[in-house]
Amino acid sequence: MADLLEAVAGGDRAAALEALRDELARRLPEATDREAASLATQLRLVLAELDALSAGEEADIVDDLAARRAARRSGTQDQGGAAGAE
Repeated sequence: MADLLEAVAGGDRAAALEALRDELARRLPEATDREAASLATQLRLVLAELDALSAGEEADIVDDLAARRAARRSGTQDQGGAAGAE
């Protein structure tokens, strides 16, 4: 449980979700039937959120690379135009 508290306090959403996933998985084998149903539902939701988060990060990386490329290309054109004007 300390790992979960530290991860949440650290402010990293992915780390907090991973710690929550681990905590839920640790509790599941010892849970009563009623608790197990709730824990399993929560675990599925956390796993889905982690998948969505990692998919979003992959998209962000591609978008970031495209933005850098566009900035580099426009910066090269601007510098070339400015150098020619001086």
